[in-house]
Parts: sequence; C-alpha cells; structure tokens
Amino acid sequence: MKTALKGLLASGLFVSGAAMAQPAAVHYVYAPVVGYEPIYVTEQVPVEREVCWQERGYRQARGNSATGTIAGAIIGGVIGNQFGGGSGKKAMTAAGAALGASIGHDASKQQRRHGRPVSYQRCEIQVDYEPRSYTSGYNVRYEYNGEVFETRTRSEPGDVIRLEVSARPVG
Repeated sequence: MKTALKGLLASGLFVSGAAMAQPAAVHYVYAPVVGYEPIYVTEQVPVEREVCWQERGYRQARGNSATGTIAGAIIGGVIGNQFGGGSGKKAMTAAGAALGASIGHDASKQQRRHGRPVSYQRCEIQVDYEPRSYTSGYNVRYEYNGEVFETRTRSEPGDVIRLEVSARPVG
C-alpha cells in the first residue's frame, strides 16, 4: 500500500508539473496606430573621384650623348693649338681639349635639363565623404485596452498594428 501511495503521489506531482509547464494561450489582435515617426540614420560614405590638372614642364632629351663633350674637346684642341710653340703647343692643345670637353659636356647637360617646354596632365584619386541618410525604422504609437503603447518597427505601419496577446493563469 505504501508503494501504491508513493506512486500515486509521484504521478500527481508529475501531472501538476506538466500543467504548470503548458505554454500560454496566444492569439492575435489588431490595434489602431495613433502616430509614428521615422528614425533617420545619417552616415558618412566614402566617395572616390578622379581629380586632374595641367602641369608645365620640359621634355627631357633622350639618352646621354657624348656629342657635346667630343665637339667641345675638338674645338678646344683646335683653339689651344693656336697658342704656344714646341712642347708648349702640345700642352696648350691638351689643355684646350680638356677645357673644351668640360664646357661641351656642361652645355649638353644644360640643354638636356631644360629640353623643350611641354604641358601634360596629372591625375590622382581623392576620397571625399558625403552624408547619406536613410530610414532605419519607425517609432510607432498604438492604443490597446484604453492605453497608448510605443514600439519600434522596421517598416512603415499602416492604420493598424498586429499584436500578439498571451494569457496565462496566475496563482
């Protein structure tokens, strides 16, 4: 008998626990929307753009030609050869050739450095930030059982909003 009583008590506790664990009854109703305001979010969005401008410069001569150095050495040697006599004439020719080569080299470098004037276009990518606004949701006020409540929705509400109502016994 004690065993039967224990079993009966245990099953009664199990049944009463199951009754407490039942989900609340849920049903849906529609409540009138009293008002709503959109929620705006503004973000700074990077926007790339190409910016170009004209610059003036000089077109560089191509290559490193030795023509100026050689021509300067020849002209300098001829001029140096006009001065002095005997072994002095050879020294003056050599000195004139060396001086002429140096002057010819410098002159050809100067000409290459400046070249002829040209205009060319330069471009670069710049990043600017522009504000972009969008609606992230809505603050919605609705009336239910004579009281006004507020909620947030992702989409714009209509004239009514659907509510989930649940009932569960207390006690």
